[in-house]
Amino acid sequence: MRKIALILMLSLTMMVMVACGRTSSSTNRSTSSMNSSLSSTQQTRDDAALNAERLTLKQTAALVLYYRDAHMPGANDYDYSADMENNNQGATVKIYDKGAVPWGEGSSAKTYPKGAKVLYMIKLTSKSDEDGDRLNSTYYTIVGNKVYYANSSNGIRKTGVTLAEMVTYAKTHGEVNRVLKVAKNTKIIDMRGKVTITDKDGLTTQQLGTLVALLKNPDWFKAGVQNGEMYYGTHYGYGEVADYQYVTTQGDLTSYIWFKRKGNDVTIKMIGSTENQNVTGAPMTTTHTTVTNLINNYYTSEDQQDEVNAYADQLKVEP
Repeated sequence: MRKIALILMLSLTMMVMVACGRTSSSTNRSTSSMNSSLSSTQQTRDDAALNAERLTLKQTAALVLYYRDAHMPGANDYDYSADMENNNQGATVKIYDKGAVPWGEGSSAKTYPKGAKVLYMIKLTSKSDEDGDRLNSTYYTIVGNKVYYANSSNGIRKTGVTLAEMVTYAKTHGEVNRVLKVAKNTKIIDMRGKVTITDKDGLTTQQLGTLVALLKNPDWFKAGVQNGEMYYGTHYGYGEVADYQYVTTQGDLTSYIWFKRKGNDVTIKMIGSTENQNVTGAPMTTTHTTVTNLINNYYTSEDQQDEVNAYADQLKVEP
């Protein structure tokens, strides 16, 4: 009897374990199916949101950045656009007249396709430490229904790609979310009509004024920018500095730094007064530097370029 009872108990235990296993397996399959369904639904929504016929300027910029990264040399080995997945990732898009693109902001070759009028520059807000494996900015222009984006030689591709092709590529590779995520947190800065170029190399009045101010009086300049009180002008109009450009906090004459570029040479004029000397009687001092020197000291590394461009963007046109 005891053996029979033991056999019955073992049989019952095995039946319960099998039943539990089936239930667990069924639950796992159900959960997996639900997650897959949710993922598929989200993908469908993302795909629908990225429509080549209704792209916003922000979506277009993010799409071009993703597509360019995916078609650069080495893209098969590196996920160049991975930083687009960063938390709260966004971007800044600047729009320039093609003939007034600042130094470092676009193609150095200036090889625009026929019919191009503007250049768009997009740069991600944040980046990872893997600089060599990430491409976080690009520039492009649009002519007709085609986009011409940066090539690997700091120029612009001669062959354009339609936005429809780009959208199809993003959907096929399941990366629409990257584009939408960046576009959602992107801001547009329209620089058309606001940039003056000092020479054919593309250095703007704002950039050159920033470099000169960092050389001559960096603390004063940075404080003025931070307080929203730093202005620039392209033509002073009076006295021996009549044809000079300048940066100023709009105070007395000591609040001006005038500068004039001729080729590589930059002439700088300032007025400095002491406690016992009236501003009107203070002498004007003249010094010289070169564009090469300014670039080498303040505009070489990416961090330096970002700092200078950030200052330059905040300068206001003197009314």
